[in-house]
Amino acid sequence: MNAKWEWRRSVASLLILLCLVTIPWLLHPSETEASGSSLQAIIDHGDPGATIVVPPGSYNGPVRIAKTISLIADQDGTVTVTNDSEEPAVTITADDVTIDGITIQDESVKEAPSVLVEGDRVHLKELSIATGSDGIQLRGTQDGIVESSSITWGASERTKMFNRGNGIDLYEAHAAVVQGNHITSMYDGIYMENSDETLVTGNEIRQSRYGVHCMYTKGTIVQDNVGTKNITGAMIMSVQDVIVERNVFAKQNENVNSQGILLYDAHHSIVRSNIAEGNRVGLYVEQSTNNTIEKNEMRGNFTGLQLLSSEENIVRHNSFIGNVHAAGARSSSGNELRGNYWDSFQGLDATGDGSSDIGYAINPFFEKLVKKKPVFQLFFQSPGMVFLEGLYQSQRSDWATDEAPLISQPTSDGRPQTAGSDWITGLIGGGLLLGAGTLLFAMRRRDR
Repeated sequence: MNAKWEWRRSVASLLILLCLVTIPWLLHPSETEASGSSLQAIIDHGDPGATIVVPPGSYNGPVRIAKTISLIADQDGTVTVTNDSEEPAVTITADDVTIDGITIQDESVKEAPSVLVEGDRVHLKELSIATGSDGIQLRGTQDGIVESSSITWGASERTKMFNRGNGIDLYEAHAAVVQGNHITSMYDGIYMENSDETLVTGNEIRQSRYGVHCMYTKGTIVQDNVGTKNITGAMIMSVQDVIVERNVFAKQNENVNSQGILLYDAHHSIVRSNIAEGNRVGLYVEQSTNNTIEKNEMRGNFTGLQLLSSEENIVRHNSFIGNVHAAGARSSSGNELRGNYWDSFQGLDATGDGSSDIGYAINPFFEKLVKKKPVFQLFFQSPGMVFLEGLYQSQRSDWATDEAPLISQPTSDGRPQTAGSDWITGLIGGGLLLGAGTLLFAMRRRDR
């Protein structure tokens, strides 16, 4: 009888122990059990319109979201989706989906992007993506938002740049907002094609081919971005009604085709209040018409401004400071250049209005020579080339000319500093002149 009771007690104790271990596990699954392939199950079990807080853990991709949900990482830990398949790590086909705070490891080189968005009004926020393809693709969408995310090339560093994908790639994705993202070592940082009314603001792009690349877009706004050590900071091609403003593009200078900002086949667009510093060419404009280029600073570039086969553009109130070559122009006589500051130009202001009475003409000799014989780029700014350029005066009336260059650097609002605003400097100069005259007079009296 005692043995029978002892056996029952042992079984009861074992059952109690099993319950103590199992119940907490059922209520709070471990990261290992919450991970793996269960993220798709979590999504599938969520009701449409639900907000799903994803427990910390490592989950396997690919994942597909075909209904309206919000997928938000638990703030107490990292949620990582690892994908080794040829499909996107995350595919979104539904409208009004939100994904927030998830890390995506999708480093194998492939055709499919790491995140594919095909739904409207999708909001991607604070994602961290290491990719072997395009980081995020938006295809045929409306009103998408990609913000505060980090995208970097995660495959081999030896992969050549032209074999890498784009950080954020938009095709026929209209009225999108791309804001506050950090993109490193991709092909193009942010690429837009046939995607109108897009706002690209506050992003930082480094060590890619083109920081921001627009193709066949209308109404795009590119503002307050930073591009560093790319081949070109902003490539604005075949566009209309684009605004490029308040960006900083620096150190695009390691490639023969490097520019801070490039306009090619751009029309009725505005480029204003940008800083291009330390680039091969600060601002390059080719086959572009009816654009306004104003209040930009071109500092420390090899060439500040390059105009090629461009007409009817307004170039005003820009500053060209410390460039090796201030400007070059070819076949670009029909532009309005006025009120720019060229630190290499010594003008004459007889009226005291802050503008020179002598125009600044951009000599086209070097541009024409290089077009015929590209090898002569090797002699850029050599003493012999400078001498020959000084002798060249052919068809001077067709040269691109700033008719009223500024004597001093313009104020922050682009207006010239007139003589009246420099009255303190004038008083100091007059005082020094008076002092020098008094000293000379005293020395002459002493000599007598």
